[in-house]
Amino acid sequence: MNNLPSIKQLQYLLAVHQHQHFGRAASACFIGQSTLSSAIQNLEETLGCQLIERENRSLMFTAIGEEVVEKARKIIDDTLSLKELTKSFLTPLSGTLTLGVIPTIASFIAAPLYHFCKQTFTELELVLVEDTSDKLLDKLEHGQIDMALLALPYDTEKFHTQVLAKDHFSLVHHKDYTPADGVEDFNLLPDASVFLLEREHCMTGHALSACHLNRSSCINPFEAASLHTLLSMVEHQLGVTFLPQMAINAGILDKKDMVATPSQGDAYRDIGIVWRKTTGRIRDFRLFSQQLELFLNKQCSLDGQCD
Repeated sequence: MNNLPSIKQLQYLLAVHQHQHFGRAASACFIGQSTLSSAIQNLEETLGCQLIERENRSLMFTAIGEEVVEKARKIIDDTLSLKELTKSFLTPLSGTLTLGVIPTIASFIAAPLYHFCKQTFTELELVLVEDTSDKLLDKLEHGQIDMALLALPYDTEKFHTQVLAKDHFSLVHHKDYTPADGVEDFNLLPDASVFLLEREHCMTGHALSACHLNRSSCINPFEAASLHTLLSMVEHQLGVTFLPQMAINAGILDKKDMVATPSQGDAYRDIGIVWRKTTGRIRDFRLFSQQLELFLNKQCSLDGQCD
């Protein structure tokens, strides 16, 4: 059999590429620097070409070295997928599952979801990571999380995407804010009366699109960093906002003199789960998604009945 690179050598190569330093890469791999250097040198001898140019304390990957790094990354990913496949087959939904969740979902379901998973998947340790959609998809691509729970539509073409629930929007305002009474066409709301989250929160785009609000003069230039800040503006009768049913069911309006009027028709955001197409845990993820769909539909129920 031909002499082939080892998985360990490829992992060391990726570590050097990530840290751009032999010492830091060796520390990350929990080995000595001389061991790491020897492994890289052996790899270069096996492949018959120079991967890294070394000069004093600096290093630079050669052109072919960069290509080998990309191939090595795929080999490592496929190897991990193989291990995940056999583990998933032998002991479904066991071990750790790291789920990324965007803030406008995590704020309302994180604790109930932990409780639900503890009861439903007794052998599974759920780890939640809260972050924006862009950052979660980057973490998913680089293997830092296993799955991500997002609001859709969003660009998830790289990943397997499955819609689990519809989360309808409601028009929310103080009970004494009369300009919002009986409004069906939201473009008829007063100028600067609609308060929304910062643009980096996808819920803003989803709310505008779902509620067909296209008159920009309606939107107040103030951008809130959180839903609680948003509500404080509305509570003081400065205008209105749009909230998803998930937030309302979680009690965000409890003990507030606020009115929530469900929007008509297709005014909703989809809640979806995404994972890497190359994963070996597809059995686990499908089983998990089936139960998560039941859980989410209760959280987004229009009759407000949540467990």
